[in-house]
Amino acid sequence: MFVKLQPEFRRLISNEKIAAKQEFENMVGSAQEKLFLRTYMVAGLRSDSDILFWRMSDDLAYLQDICARTFSTGAGRYMTPVHSFLGVHNPPEGQQLKKDLEFGFLPKDTFGRHRYMLLHPVVKAHTWYELSEAEREKLLAERGQVAARYRDIQENFFLSYGLDEQEIIVAREAKALEDLISATQELRQQRIKNYTAVDKPVFLCLGRDLREILDAVS
Repeated sequence: MFVKLQPEFRRLISNEKIAAKQEFENMVGSAQEKLFLRTYMVAGLRSDSDILFWRMSDDLAYLQDICARTFSTGAGRYMTPVHSFLGVHNPPEGQQLKKDLEFGFLPKDTFGRHRYMLLHPVVKAHTWYELSEAEREKLLAERGQVAARYRDIQENFFLSYGLDEQEIIVAREAKALEDLISATQELRQQRIKNYTAVDKPVFLCLGRDLREILDAVS
C-alpha cells in the first residue's frame, strides 16, 4: 500500500507530531508479531506517494484489519492511500524454499533483502494466452536467463487473478541501483514484453526504517 502524508501533519506543533509518530510506530511494531512488514521511502522519487508499506500474512482478515488501523492511529490519521496492490506469492516453479522461522508461511530470506526495489503491476495481453504452453515456456526461459545473470537481484511474483485489477505484481530487489537499472532495461528488451498489455505505474522504492521515513517526510 502506497500512502501520501497530508500537509496538515507538517503544520502540527513539534510535541503533537512526536506523539502521533510514536503512537503510529507502536501500532506498526505490535502488528509485526504476526505480520511480515517492510517500509520503503518513495518521497522525492514520485509526486503522488511518500511511503510504501509492504505487508504479508497468511491471514487475510488480519491483514485487512491492520491495513484499516493504519489510517486510524497516530500519524496514520494524516495518511491518504494512493495505490494498493494485492496478490498471492507465486514461488518459482520447482524451487524448494525454506520457511522462515519467524513467519512460517513465508520462504526464508526471500523478501526485503535489499535496499532498492522496483515494483509494478502487470496485465498480460490476450495474445499471451493464445500461445501454446511450449511457446510460453520458451519465452519465460529466455527471460529467466537474463535475470539469472544478476546474482544480487531478487525477483518475486505475486498472482492477483480474481483479487485485484492487475494479474501479476512484480517486485524486483537489488543491492545496487546500477544493477537494478541494467537488469530492468535488459528484461524490457526481451520478446516476452510483446505480450504485456500494461506494466504501469512503476515505483522505485528505497528500504528505510519507519522512524527515518516519518522524520524525513514530516
